[in-house]
Amino acid sequence: MKKYLILLTLFLSYGVKAQTIEYLQKGDTLQKPYYQQFIFICDSTDMASYKLVARIKATGSLKHTTNLYYSIKDAAQSKGANAYKLESLKRLNATDSELILSTYYVDGDFFNDNFKYIPKNKVFVFGNDDLTADKEQGYKVQGDKHTISSGQYKVFHIGENDEIKVSKGGITGMAYWFKRKEYGHSSFITFSGFGINGATANPGYNGVGVSFNTGKINNVEPNLALFLVKIYEEKK
Repeated sequence: MKKYLILLTLFLSYGVKAQTIEYLQKGDTLQKPYYQQFIFICDSTDMASYKLVARIKATGSLKHTTNLYYSIKDAAQSKGANAYKLESLKRLNATDSELILSTYYVDGDFFNDNFKYIPKNKVFVFGNDDLTADKEQGYKVQGDKHTISSGQYKVFHIGENDEIKVSKGGITGMAYWFKRKEYGHSSFITFSGFGINGATANPGYNGVGVSFNTGKINNVEPNLALFLVKIYEEKK
């Protein structure tokens, strides 16, 4: 019998959002990860030797789509999952959507195998996660003007000797410089509040940042960011 659970989830400044969680399938595993992780599984990663913990569906508002992700993450981690794969995101009507993730317990060689397929040496800029509205935000890269709308992402490649400057909010805003990082880790940022990796961008995470009064640039947790790459539209 399918089990239903209504989760009331508080995330950042969004307030309380009700999400409906349904377990579509449960695996047979008693293993628990040592660290609380929720790693994005790339499409090309071989999962034949890893155990499915649960396939979970979340239904809720498109206004903050990331809340659907967080609801499944909490439910999956409570069952011992430490990785996930996107199955589908379906719009139900003008305001609601349905997200399905398959969640797994992974260990050993998975981490290196999966990392091979993650984008390297790039900066990803994400628009707002409110998919019910078209909220356009302006910013600059190397002094050139750009815009990003809700449900969009933009990719900038970091050359071997490049230093990419991203700024938001003019002379009273924030400027941030990105260089290549060890092992090619990409950077993921947003000008909205969702998915913040601790706080606003900081030197220990991406390089060098200078913050003033307005126009904050926020980090997005990489495993959430890779989920957004799958459901957002790339702006060319």
